[in-house]
Amino acid sequence: MVKKPHFARSGEICGFYRFLGLHSFLIGLFPFFIPVFLWKQDYPLAQISAFICVTGIGFLLALWLWDRAHKTLSLNTLIAVSFLVEASLLALIFLQNQPGFLFLLALLNGAYNCFFWITQRALFFETLGEKDTGSRFGNFQVVVAIIIKMGVLFGGLLLDRGGYLCVFLLSVLIGLLGMFSFLSIREPVELPRALREGPPLSLKEIAGFHDVYHSRAVFLLDGPFLFLESYFWVISLFLLAHESFWKLGALVILLGAGFSALFFLIKNRIDQLPVQRIYLIAVTGYSIAWLMRAAVNDQMPLGWLFTTLLAITFCTSFFRLAFNKRFFDLARNTSAHRYLFLKSYYSQFSIALGFALAALAFHFSPSDSTALLPISYLLAGICAPLFLLYRPHSASTCAESAP
Repeated sequence: MVKKPHFARSGEICGFYRFLGLHSFLIGLFPFFIPVFLWKQDYPLAQISAFICVTGIGFLLALWLWDRAHKTLSLNTLIAVSFLVEASLLALIFLQNQPGFLFLLALLNGAYNCFFWITQRALFFETLGEKDTGSRFGNFQVVVAIIIKMGVLFGGLLLDRGGYLCVFLLSVLIGLLGMFSFLSIREPVELPRALREGPPLSLKEIAGFHDVYHSRAVFLLDGPFLFLESYFWVISLFLLAHESFWKLGALVILLGAGFSALFFLIKNRIDQLPVQRIYLIAVTGYSIAWLMRAAVNDQMPLGWLFTTLLAITFCTSFFRLAFNKRFFDLARNTSAHRYLFLKSYYSQFSIALGFALAALAFHFSPSDSTALLPISYLLAGICAPLFLLYRPHSASTCAESAP
């Protein structure tokens, strides 16, 4: 029996897709550009890695607060706070020459990531039926990709043509409209009762978590990969776009349009295909994609370069589809929303630790930053097969899996 989303009573316009659409567009306008903005300001990979480390810490702190605040505050209020955090993040850019700027920006970046991702995961989880996880996540991924890319295109043009002030004003305007639209809803958008009534995760429960699916190890592994995709790889694309914001936006749009048709066909069939075989193919493709990233350079013929970038985009998106299908399937069959929180705690901890070590390694490396990017991708390609540790759910292991 397919579950009905708890937020449906407030109307679709006041629920999940409004939240998702507004924040996805805002992410595209500027947060997407944060790594290349820092690069443009001459921050080396060591400092960008330190920024990512503190972003992970900011996420963890915000997650601890969110896990407690949502017991007493309405989701409308938490969503309004997310818009305020995003506006504060953008306003802080004007203080970039002040002491402590990078540290505070990273903390707010982590807090904003938390308020967006943990809210949308909790709401998305409630839309899932018994056998449609892959299809629904595919639909979700397509919607997010389209809206973010629209934001990226606008953000890139505004950054190059009008400057940061234009991006800031547009983002704040959209954020204020979004905030008041949620606060003005008469019937509050509600989180699921199981999430609101259960106690917050304790440090003992987080540290003691383990299951037969190797979830803890895979969560720790996945954290650094998320920022290699969203920060380091975006910097590489920025370099290929000759350090132009609007050209980067155009490149992202082209890559998204190029793979979307094939991806749309696959995401509608993934729930009917052999689960483990699809996951094996997805992880293999993901590993190859990282090795291809290590080989990409601006000396390649244009047609071959675009084909390679298209293959990388598809393999990465296909892996994320297969990985998240497994993740949400296991969440539904184990500890539900607590599983979602545990994923974030472990992933963000490994981001903080992993990029702290990366910052030290890059700081003492004799190579320049651009030479270190392919090395990072090569190491990622070697480590990516470890995602095969993530075991599928089966009836025989369900009873043993409670964290």
